[in-house]
Amino acid sequence: MSRLWVEERAGPGAQGALELEWKQIFSKSDAAPFLSWEWADAWLRHLGPGRKPRIFCVRDEFHLVGLLALCEESRKVPGLRSRIRRLSFAGERLGGADYLDVLALPGRHAEVTRAILERLATEPSFDLLELDGIASDSPTLPLAREAFGSNEAFSLRTFDRWNCPRIGLDGGFATVLAQSGRGDNYRRRLRQLKALKGFEHRAVTGTKDAKPAFERFLELHERRWADQGGSDAMGRPSVRAFHRETVERLAGAGLLRFDELWAEGGCRSSIYGIDTKGVFYFYQTGYDPEWARRSVGLAILGLSIEAAAGRGARVYDFLHGEEAYKREWARDIRKTVSLRVAAKGLGAAFLLSREAAESAARAAARSVLPDFAVEGLRRWRRAREHAES
Repeated sequence: MSRLWVEERAGPGAQGALELEWKQIFSKSDAAPFLSWEWADAWLRHLGPGRKPRIFCVRDEFHLVGLLALCEESRKVPGLRSRIRRLSFAGERLGGADYLDVLALPGRHAEVTRAILERLATEPSFDLLELDGIASDSPTLPLAREAFGSNEAFSLRTFDRWNCPRIGLDGGFATVLAQSGRGDNYRRRLRQLKALKGFEHRAVTGTKDAKPAFERFLELHERRWADQGGSDAMGRPSVRAFHRETVERLAGAGLLRFDELWAEGGCRSSIYGIDTKGVFYFYQTGYDPEWARRSVGLAILGLSIEAAAGRGARVYDFLHGEEAYKREWARDIRKTVSLRVAAKGLGAAFLLSREAAESAARAAARSVLPDFAVEGLRRWRRAREHAES
């Protein structure tokens, strides 16, 4: 007889009561940092207002062996009077997390996931379960199809979400540089920068220095995007508040790393990253536009990759987004998807059909409009959001 049982912790403070057990499981797993307690707790408080935490915990007797951190929101369905209950990952979308998933002890992912999904399928308490940003190679996906795919009470669909460029580091930095399209330019630019007074590549990992490093990064990031309507990633006050708290927590857990390039008395470029379990996660970057002609963005990226390889990291993960500078270095892609499970009913079905129509309309517009017009609309939207915030 199985000793596994599922309990749900819900409401304000649910994640706080699980802090120690959650941290222990994360430390033993190979999960992405966005499943850490530090990230999830701060996200729920800063970026999840109006959502109720619902954390499904699987215990073997009394020992926590895995969990799925979800949150519930009541969403109005345009065109209908009814509202639906939507369950989603704690950490989804706003904040830019990838590879959200079930968190479990090594070797126990399958049984933990089955137990949670069986609970959700047999005691349904949602109209729409939307797991956005889950890796396409996650073992959770076939288990979800097993739990919901043949259940007549639900409909299940998956949608492609993001491509996440990655660099394999097993061959060392010399191999990465040889495969990159920027190798010669990187070496030349780095030689020029090293000749400047006060050149230094600094790494910031400690709690005491985390906030000052974040403020330097944020200033550079905002200056980089100022002439394009501001940053999508860091524009909202709530997002900045989230990161100001999170960087200290990540540093305390030994996960934080800022790579900085200093020259002539100032920080000229910075990479905000998370370093854990043999993978460096490139979260965001910023540089001084007045130093753009010196390619300080290229230089700090190369230095960051070289340092990761030197520490023995296996992978340098750029996370979602296929910007040109990422493609020039990366030779691998990890994909993410969105898994949607809708309880049979008018509300969820209507919402999904409406969202599908809107997505198709946006895709059609992008295919017709010239690139400069699409980018102009994005800049206008970013500027409006910043003005409203």
